[in-house]
Formats: sequence, structure tokens, C-alpha cells
Amino acid sequence: MHAQFKELLRGARRVGFFGLGASNLSLLSILPEGTSVTLRADGEIKIPSLPSGVTLSAIYEGARAAENITEEILFLSPSVRRDRPMLLFAEANGTRLLSDSELFFESANAPVLAVSGSSGKSTTAYLAAALINGSEESYPSPKAKSCSQAKKGAVLCGNIGRPMFSSISEGAKAYVTELSSFMLMNHKATVARGAITNISENHLDWHGSMEEYAEAKLSLLRLSNEIIINADDERLSGFVGRSRRVFGVFSTRLTLPELLRRHKAHIYMTLEGGSICRNGEQIINTGRLVRREEYNIANMMCASLLASGYGDAERVESVLSSFSGLPHRCEVVLKRDGITYINSSIDTTPTRTAKTLSAIGDNVILLLGGRDKGLPLTPIVSAARGKVKQVFTFGESGEKIAKTLSPELAACYSGNFRSAVLAACEMAKPNDTVILSPSGTSYDEFSSFEERGESFCKLLSELYGSP
Repeated sequence: MHAQFKELLRGARRVGFFGLGASNLSLLSILPEGTSVTLRADGEIKIPSLPSGVTLSAIYEGARAAENITEEILFLSPSVRRDRPMLLFAEANGTRLLSDSELFFESANAPVLAVSGSSGKSTTAYLAAALINGSEESYPSPKAKSCSQAKKGAVLCGNIGRPMFSSISEGAKAYVTELSSFMLMNHKATVARGAITNISENHLDWHGSMEEYAEAKLSLLRLSNEIIINADDERLSGFVGRSRRVFGVFSTRLTLPELLRRHKAHIYMTLEGGSICRNGEQIINTGRLVRREEYNIANMMCASLLASGYGDAERVESVLSSFSGLPHRCEVVLKRDGITYINSSIDTTPTRTAKTLSAIGDNVILLLGGRDKGLPLTPIVSAARGKVKQVFTFGESGEKIAKTLSPELAACYSGNFRSAVLAACEMAKPNDTVILSPSGTSYDEFSSFEERGESFCKLLSELYGSP
């Protein structure tokens, strides 16, 4: 892998990095000695550690981020749009624009199984890798820096938190990769099997329109040798029709005969008689599942289809039955004095918050806020009515959220994140549920949804001690 990277950079005197997220930092860490580096970011740059023999030639940040682009190669973080005029100008004048994901697809030495969607894609990707490897226990954490445990099985990488190029491993059976809409905007490589969990409004602040966002997601299906679709999603079902490339179809609402009438596929997964079924045969009764919410069952179906043929079919039941969810996703982090505290920091859209609310009981104290994505709050209002007793809002969008919700729900703007959490905890009484389900990104106060969720848990620990 390092040899391939060095060959790519051969003769390049100036190499740039636009954005310093995990993917670019992973590439920066393996730069060969003698490389001269330029760092660029739309915000303030915290200079990272550079490899031995690598020199920093220039920094461009904030409004100057795209100025004076003269690098031979410029690596872009997924969140950097390539249609910026100054990037297009630089490309036309000889700068090669690249990304971690493009390097990965050029170098992948095993079939790539890719998943995207507005929600559920991280869970689906993680479960698919676990199904191929045989168990959750034998599979490294989604955040693990090393893939050594999965060298002869499935390697998980991508938007789930593990950079893609650095995940390439000799002996890998397959790569399971989670792709965001940002990554898919410029994706051109074919994948062995592609799945989309669902499509709903998201990232409209970045994409500008629902049409562009949906098209980015659907591009994965166009570039997949085999397609997996959620038949319950009207946009996906309508797009695919009766394509010959449909490998699998899943639904938590339609019966097998209904799916057979609507779609031609190799494998059909349904929820019937309280069981997850494959082509009409029971795989597992949902009573054996730890996570039996409808959306998690859909994720399990999609993951089973994605992994089909790459793992041991006999282990599917044991893997699904032991799955207790990923961190920051409707995660019960504390039960104390009759009060339940739930961390669902990954909920960065109103639709995701609505799904989370549908999975829990009444007497909810809800924490909302962060940076606005420009999405309507209607799904929250519908899901919260009669269930949420109080909303505490925080962050950049907090005041706007409180004002928008107040005609329908009791909502109070608390200022920063810490103040909102403390107010919610002070109000909570036995039989209440305090839940962090923000409906906005974390980038006003935190670097990631994980950091925000960890901050929530830390505040609870300060108040009540370790669970």
C-alpha cells in the first residue's frame, strides 16, 4: 500500500490536503520523506504531526482556503465540493484532484460490498462485516485503527470511521464500505454489490436540493454489478423496477407474494409471522433479537443480503441475535432512580429523531440542537406529540428549533450543550426518559457526533458516577 502511494507521488514536488478529517490525515501520515505539503481548510487549521522528512510549505484557511492552488496533487476531504470555481480552475491547469476513496477503489484487491442511505448505513455495514467474519466478537470495533483481526475475512471501512486506502489488507475476503452522499458525488468505480437502506431528506445544506442528494445516493446502484433495495422506500423501488441486476429485495411491511409481484430478484427478505424470512423460510424469530425495532430489522435484512455468499449462512442467526447496536445509536447509557438516559447522538436529521422516538416509550425529555441542515422539523412534531413532555434545545440551531416547536411542544432554548443536558437531568423524574437525539450536526461545539455523545455520557458520569 505504501509503495503504491509513493509511486503515485513520484515526481510531485507539491502535495496539498484540503480538509483535515480522518481520511486526509491517514494519507498525510504515510507521505514519503522529501514531500512538501500545503494544508487547506475552510475553518481554522490545527497543524497535525508530519512524518519525518516532510515539510510544511503553506497554510490556507478560512476564506483563503482555495487560493493560489499550484499543487500537482490535491487530496480532498469528502466534505469539499469539487465544483468550486477555484478547484475547477486548478484542475484545468494541471492539479490532480484525488481522495482517499478514489485511491482505495484503484487499489482494492477483493470484492467491494458498498452500502449507503439516509439512515442505518453504519449499522448495516458493521453487521454485514460481522456476518462475513462469523461473529461480532471476532470483529474489530468500527473505530479500531487496525484491521488485523479481519485480514482473512471482511474489512470494514469508509464513512463508518475507518479511512479506506489505509484499510487495504492482503488476504481480505471482501471490503464492506459505507459511502456517504459526499463520497458518491464523484464516485465512478464499479462495486461488486451495492445497497441503499433508504432515502430521505438529509444534507440539503451541502447538496442544495433533494434532487442532487437523491441522485448522489442512486449513483451507487448504477455502478453496482448486483443491487440490493429496500422495497418499502418508494424512491428506491421505483428506480429499480425489474432490473436484472437486482440481487436482493427486503421489506418489513410487504409479504413474499407482494414482493414477487413487484420485483424480480434472487433473494427476498420479509418480516412475517414474527420472523425474519429469506425466500419464505425463517432465519430468526424477532423475539430472539436484542434490537427488534423495525428499522433495525430492516438493517439486519439489508446486511444479510449484502453479506450473502461471503460468509457462513449457519452463523447468521447467532450474529443477529447477539447484536445490541452501535454506540451513539439509541444507546441506553444509564438507568438510575427509575430514569433512563439514552444517547442517540448520530441522529442528525428530524427523520432520524422521529424513528428513534418511535422506538421508545412515553414521558420523554428530548435534547435537540447543533448545526442546522436546513431540514423541516415536521417529522419530530408528529413523532413527539403525546410522547415528549419537554424539549431542551442547544447550539447554533437551538433558538430556532425552540421557536419553531413551541406552538406544538413545550420547548426551551438552553444555550450550550452542557446547559441543556443539565436542565434535562434536573427536570427528570422516575419513569422519564432523557434522550439526546439532536436532529442537527455536531460541528458547532464538537468535532463529530461521537464526541458529542461521549460528552453526554461524561456529563452523566459527573452527575451520577459511573453506571
